[in-house]
Amino acid sequence: RLHIILAFSPIGNAFRNRMRQFPSLINCCTIDWFQAWPDDALEMVANRFLEDVDMEDDVRSACVSLCKHFHQSVRRLSEKYFSTLRRHNYVTPTSYLELIMTFKVLLGQKRKET
Repeated sequence: RLHIILAFSPIGNAFRNRMRQFPSLINCCTIDWFQAWPDDALEMVANRFLEDVDMEDDVRSACVSLCKHFHQSVRRLSEKYFSTLRRHNYVTPTSYLELIMTFKVLLGQKRKET
């Protein structure tokens, strides 16, 4: 048996267009929608990505909590946005990773300025 795994991001028009062009992606496949990451997973990922940043442990812990808070707040607000306006704003694990990477880049830039 041949098994093929395709991964698509639901963000933007590309996903919608692909579903229209290839309806068998919906009709003949098993779709596995991933759920939001739990708190401990968000903390572990942030700790892993921030472990190479030079900072004290208490500061790192505060940064991890802040990243987690930002991600969860945006997810809750996105749900409220959908219930109010019926428009989607997707908050994905990739969004969380981009948040952490953006933090690292900005921190590096600010440290070079001083």
